[in-house]
Amino acid sequence: MSTCDDVVRAEARALIRVLRFYNLDREWGGPTRIWRDLEAFGHDGSPMTLRRIGRDHGGTAAAAFSAGVKLKSPSAALYLALASFTRASPAYRFLDTSRWLALCFAFQNGEAAADISVQREVLERLEAALEEEMMLPIAM
Repeated sequence: MSTCDDVVRAEARALIRVLRFYNLDREWGGPTRIWRDLEAFGHDGSPMTLRRIGRDHGGTAAAAFSAGVKLKSPSAALYLALASFTRASPAYRFLDTSRWLALCFAFQNGEAAADISVQREVLERLEAALEEEMMLPIAM
């Protein structure tokens, strides 16, 4: 039986898996610090909590929202997807993240608004990746 902590860590691994599926680990110079913190949280059993990761990166997330969205920056939308993962309640963790990722893709294509079908696709990929992560044996 999985604990709540195991599920949250599996969600973090699923998020990183989906970001790699979309090749976002190769965009804008590679993974950011918040990306690496979430990856460590999911894989290494990092003692850092989602709340602390969110707090540590809150200032950058605020700047990304303030300037990045106005400038339609895909990297800002990606950063906000990662930051929203740390703040959202479990029921909305993937939903909020998928919205920001859809906006990231819209900005990459020079569009100002996200397509709902893209957001649905991202959400489905996140949920499928979580199912796969939950089936994997836990490494000790």
